[in-house]
Amino acid sequence: MANIQVIWKGPVKRASGLGIASREYVSALRRHGVNVKVGSGSKDMKKGTMKKRKVLIYHQLPKKLNMAQERKRFDRIILKTVWETTRIPRHWLPKINKFDAVCVPTKQNKTALRQSGVKVPIFIVPHGVHIKKFKPENKKYPLPTAKGRFVFVSVFGFQHRKNPETLLRAYWEQFSADDKVLLVIKTNGTVRHETGQWIRNRIESYKKRLGIRKKNAPIVVITEHMNPNQLKGIYTLGNAFVLPTRGEGVGLPFLESLSSGVPVIATGWGGHMDFLNAGNSFLIKYKLQNPQISMNSRHAIARSFRYLFSGKGQRWAEPTLSSLKSQMSFAYRHPELCKKKGRQGRLDMKKFSWNRAGAALKKVVVMK
Repeated sequence: MANIQVIWKGPVKRASGLGIASREYVSALRRHGVNVKVGSGSKDMKKGTMKKRKVLIYHQLPKKLNMAQERKRFDRIILKTVWETTRIPRHWLPKINKFDAVCVPTKQNKTALRQSGVKVPIFIVPHGVHIKKFKPENKKYPLPTAKGRFVFVSVFGFQHRKNPETLLRAYWEQFSADDKVLLVIKTNGTVRHETGQWIRNRIESYKKRLGIRKKNAPIVVITEHMNPNQLKGIYTLGNAFVLPTRGEGVGLPFLESLSSGVPVIATGWGGHMDFLNAGNSFLIKYKLQNPQISMNSRHAIARSFRYLFSGKGQRWAEPTLSSLKSQMSFAYRHPELCKKKGRQGRLDMKKFSWNRAGAALKKVVVMK
C-alpha cells in the first residue's frame, strides 16, 4: 500500500452515527496498512507530483463536492454514502455519477441507488461494531426506576424518520401502570432550540392530543450527553431494544444492542435487515409509502427533514401500530426468549467487525 495515498474527507469529529462510522473506517483502513490522511493535505496535492496514486474518499453529502477541482488532485474519487428511502434525492444523481465508485453499507442502499439511476460501480462496504466495547457484561446504567421491571430501551435522534410517535403510542396503549415495564428513551434534538425540555414538551403534548387518560407505565427520557460507558450501560439496562424506524441506512444502535446481548424490536425493512432476523430480533410488519403521508399526519411530533425525504418516487416503511404493540407485548411476556435472541445476536455480531469493514473498503481503494 506504499504506492497509494488516501485522503479522507468526512465528519470524523462529529458525535453522530455518521461521525462514528467515519472515524471507524479511517482506523480500520490504517490497520489494514492503508496510508490515510484526514481532510487536510489534499489542497497541496497535485496529480503527477508524487509517485503515489492519490485516492479521495468523500464521506459527505455528494452535492457539496467540487468535482472539477478535485479531479486535478486525485487519480480516483470514491463516494462513501448511505441512504434511508427507496430512492435518493433526484438532484444527487448527476453528482454521484461523476464519482469513480460508490461505497454503501447495505443491500438496501445499493438497491436504492441503482433504482435512482446511479450508473457507476457500487460496492457494499458494511459497518461494524466493537464487540469488546459493547458486551453483555457491561455495567447497567444506574436507574432505580428499572428495578424489577422489564425494560425497553431506545436510542435515536429525535426526528420523524425514527418514528418516536409510534413508539410512544404503542407503549401507552399496550401497557398500564399495572404492568412491570419501563421504556427508557435516550434521544437528542438536531438544532439548538430542540433542548431536552423541548422534546419532553413535545411528548407530553402528544399524549394529551391522543386523549390518553389511564395511568400509564413509566417512561424515562434521557436527553443529556452521555459518556461512552453510560451509553454502553443503556443497552445492557434493557431486556429488549425497540425502534419502529421508517428507514435506516444501517442502524448503528441495532448493531450495538445485539453486540450487548440485547434483542431488537424493529421494522422489517431497511439497511438493518442485512443483520436483523427472526433469530435475534422481533420484526414489525410495515407497508412502503410516500414519506409525506406520515409527515402530514396529526401524529407527527419531530423534525421531518422534508427537503430530503419527500422527493418524487421516494418510499419508506410505515410500521404497523398493531404489529409493534404485539411484538412489544410478546417480548414482555417471554423474557427467556428475549435472552435467547440476545445470545444469538451477540454471536451474530462477532462476524460484523470494523476490521471486516476495513478489508472491504481496502479492496475498493486498490482498484484501478
